[in-house]
Amino acid sequence: MTDHTSMEKQMRASNVRDSLFHMDDNFFNDNPEEYCEKIEAYIGDLPRFANGDGLMRTRKLLKLLSVRECAIPRIHVAGTNGKGSTCAYLQSLFTEHGYKVGGFISPHLVTMRERFLIDRKPVDKRTFARAFQKVYLAAAELEKQEKEYPVFMEFLFVMGMVIFNMKDVELIILETGLGGRLDATNAYDKTDVCVLTSIGLDHCKILGDTKEKIAAEKAGIIKKGADVVFIDTETGITDVFMHAAYVRHANVNKIDKSQFYVEKIKHKNIDFSYKSSYYNYISLTLSTYALYQVDNAALALRAYEVFCMRHELTPMSAEKMKNAMLYTFWEGRMEEVDKDIFFDGAHNEDGIRAFLQSVQAIPCQGKRILCFSAVDDKDYQQMITLLCESRLFSEAVAIDMEIRRGLGIETLQRYFSHFSRMNVCYEMGVQNGINRCLSIKTDADQVFIVGSLYLVGLIKTVFRRKSND
Repeated sequence: MTDHTSMEKQMRASNVRDSLFHMDDNFFNDNPEEYCEKIEAYIGDLPRFANGDGLMRTRKLLKLLSVRECAIPRIHVAGTNGKGSTCAYLQSLFTEHGYKVGGFISPHLVTMRERFLIDRKPVDKRTFARAFQKVYLAAAELEKQEKEYPVFMEFLFVMGMVIFNMKDVELIILETGLGGRLDATNAYDKTDVCVLTSIGLDHCKILGDTKEKIAAEKAGIIKKGADVVFIDTETGITDVFMHAAYVRHANVNKIDKSQFYVEKIKHKNIDFSYKSSYYNYISLTLSTYALYQVDNAALALRAYEVFCMRHELTPMSAEKMKNAMLYTFWEGRMEEVDKDIFFDGAHNEDGIRAFLQSVQAIPCQGKRILCFSAVDDKDYQQMITLLCESRLFSEAVAIDMEIRRGLGIETLQRYFSHFSRMNVCYEMGVQNGINRCLSIKTDADQVFIVGSLYLVGLIKTVFRRKSND
């Protein structure tokens, strides 16, 4: 689909092609930071959707760059919630095992380089810029030959594959963007392990209006002969996954909820037990307040073990598995950015329910303050309802993020006004919003920032500026 905004962005991007990137080597070597800022602005102006076969366009671009099906094994992760966290645990496990791991994740919070991880760290600016140049030139050639140009996610995915080739990674972990079946990350025909995280109602206009329809789109990543890993949570969703695996002759590795459970919730830690394929039940610790991360950690552990079996590898010790889990950190998921100030990227109904469960488990001596905003293509009415009806928060600050898709003050007031038990104030801009939260907060209080990954990213930028002052 192509809307007027996408067309305008495409025209802006086209207008700068001839001027921005014909720079000599001295400029490139001396000014990588300025170069990267221009690259991010350029990619950010690419349309999100376009007409035509996006997967075919991505494959053509990969072919032009000679980045084709290769011997590097891949683990592909799709789902509604928990994809990024599951990828983070997987990267930790395989890095601990000794692999050089490339991770492609989305979205980013502050810089696009966060989407391309080498051994859990964002790619350096010089490699980021070099990869962009390669894809930029190939995209221009594709446009010349086929009258097609890659959209946002296609461009980024191909950049990721170029970066991983440049860095000689030994394993690639791919997180889908939107959906799975038609996602740019699904351009390859072979995958070693496909991991399916929790399914919820999100992007319903594109993926379907039931969990089963959405599950079918996510299950589109399953490849012939691959191993499939998922948690058996809902019968309808499990049936969809099982059918997709059967049709594609894939190997099912279904996790039952009885195979892992929370043992103890401590200060900033969760102890849980997991039934390993190698060591029976083992006790592990996650450095997080987020209860939902136990599911994501269990998925990653099983996917790691399945990969080891598939490739006849000797698994690392239970002690090393414990280390990998303990030292995994994933930004924006019940992250304590400052004392008693938490970020969580929950942005749909199921995500908010999981967020509230975690909030309730954190002891609070004072009052809880909610900081909320959302984008207009999410079910923000239901999110606001769940947050207010939870009665966990005494006060709230609702923010107009001042971005194109963000909710305005009037919309926020319309829905928050239905709930009189909570005192709500409204602010324009994230800087004003976080300042209001900090002015309300006492030493005994907690602030919870939720509703949108855009909000988390914008406020993280504010906190980083504060720490650099």
